Amino acid sequence: MEIVEVDLESEISRETAIALGNFDGIHRGHQTLLKEVVEMSKRLGCRSSVLLFKNHTNNLTEGISQELLMSQSQKREILESAGIDIVYEMNFDEEIMRLSPEAFVAEFLAEHLKVKGIVVGYDYRFGFKARGNVDTLKMYCRQSNMDLVVKDAVTYEGHAISSTNIRRAIKDGRPDVAATLLGRPFSIRGTVVRGKQLGRKIGIPTANLLFNTHYVAPKFGVYFARVLVDGTCYYAATNVGTNPTFDEREIKVESYLYDYDGGELYGKTIDVELLRFIRPEVSFQGVEELKARMDEDLALIYRGIREEEFTK
Repeated sequence: MEIVEVDLESEISRETAIALGNFDGIHRGHQTLLKEVVEMSKRLGCRSSVLLFKNHTNNLTEGISQELLMSQSQKREILESAGIDIVYEMNFDEEIMRLSPEAFVAEFLAEHLKVKGIVVGYDYRFGFKARGNVDTLKMYCRQSNMDLVVKDAVTYEGHAISSTNIRRAIKDGRPDVAATLLGRPFSIRGTVVRGKQLGRKIGIPTANLLFNTHYVAPKFGVYFARVLVDGTCYYAATNVGTNPTFDEREIKVESYLYDYDGGELYGKTIDVELLRFIRPEVSFQGVEELKARMDEDLALIYRGIREEEFTK
């Protein structure tokens, strides 16, 4: 898969079919767009592509720092596995925010990116103040002689799957629901760093990640998790929170990996998949009380793994 940085003045020579949207989390609804654009590219005899903004549009349009469902590297990996040939990446700035819907389609997509076909979701909006919608897109595509496919919503329990609902599930401590909507577990990627090594001192060593990518913050507490290290998955007990027992403030992700014997993890990039919420984070009276509760958590999760209760 090729990554191509573009702006409004870029001139692309190769024709593509392109999927448009925020692709925030690349949930099951987004995945139908990716499948469709790959099929469209074969039908049109060109390459498949996706347009991604490197910064979330809400950062500029709503003036907020949007919490993320995945990092850019995770997004690229999923797009590649979906069969996408080219990812066009660009900054969402004032210039493109003020671009009219017609100019976005006729000038940027048709003339500059040489787009032959477009795939969008049923609720796609574009152009200045989101004035463009599916109906206006149909008109502009006819004028520019571009194919268009509009995909219906993918639903869960009668509601359209959305990134907003996935964030809510993660914040509410329902990673199983988030996984159903995403089509895979919610995963936090990061580099293992040295902590205070308290876990090692009490016989429960953990791999510690700093919460430095602006992920949506899961409900604080202990989770049954799966951790990917160097291509191998290990079941784990993961704590997400701020260690209130020791009056800390920084959000941390700390995982105890079952059956791991691969040596030091410091400096390794790992993926922590949250599978099931076990209990909320609480403040203990001291280290001994904390260790006793951690032992209970580990025993509960290990029993669930042995009985395949947590792995279904």
